[in-house]
Amino acid sequence: MAEWQKPETLAIWLSIGVGFVLLLITSMIIFTRFYIQRMLREEQERAQLKLDYQKDLLNDSVRVQERERNRIAADLHDGLISRLNVLLLAMHTPQHTEVAPPVLLKESIGVARRISHDLSPPLLEETDLAELISDFVMPLKAAFSVEIDLRQEKPPVIHSETKLQIFRIVQEVISNIIKHAQAKRISIYLRLSENRISIRIQDDGIGFDEKKSSGLGHKNIELRIQLLKGSCRFRSAPQKGTSFLMHLNNY
Repeated sequence: MAEWQKPETLAIWLSIGVGFVLLLITSMIIFTRFYIQRMLREEQERAQLKLDYQKDLLNDSVRVQERERNRIAADLHDGLISRLNVLLLAMHTPQHTEVAPPVLLKESIGVARRISHDLSPPLLEETDLAELISDFVMPLKAAFSVEIDLRQEKPPVIHSETKLQIFRIVQEVISNIIKHAQAKRISIYLRLSENRISIRIQDDGIGFDEKKSSGLGHKNIELRIQLLKGSCRFRSAPQKGTSFLMHLNNY
């Protein structure tokens, strides 16, 4: 009988084989368990990051609302109430008034109308998005070179709430340009189709460092974009202007 055919030898090889299989199974179990634990840990980390991001957006939303309230309060106090007080004084002491009451009244109405338009654009339901943006940008042509390029394949039907959010985004971007960019030219490109809205706003201002930009204005824009389930990005560099691009699909 050959050596390998002896029962003792077969038992040894069988033991080695069984041990190898058990080792392989144990290794696979350990590896699978480690892999599952790592996947669960990464999923928890992603969930935590998403939760932290949502908390940041919520905090920013509250800050944005407070900022808007303060701005409106300042407009009411400095713009409207101050003119009405002067108008009241003028009505009681006309001989010492430098500005005629009708002029003050006209200015007060203008301030009230501007504040009202800021709170809610007029005829939102009836006015299309391109008209809203054009009406908002028109007064800027006195101080800036403004270019508006509109293309639409098919007049889209946009829900009033979606239209308002997009309009607010455009307002915020252009307001940031006016306040911070020191720009001379503003270009607005609006592309409308049945299932997609694309907007690009560019300026020739001083730009900014994208890595260091986390201002409240940008957070406000990101919040609105998230509500619309769209996407956006800023591209800028110091002294090279800024470009803002947003896309919204299946609105």
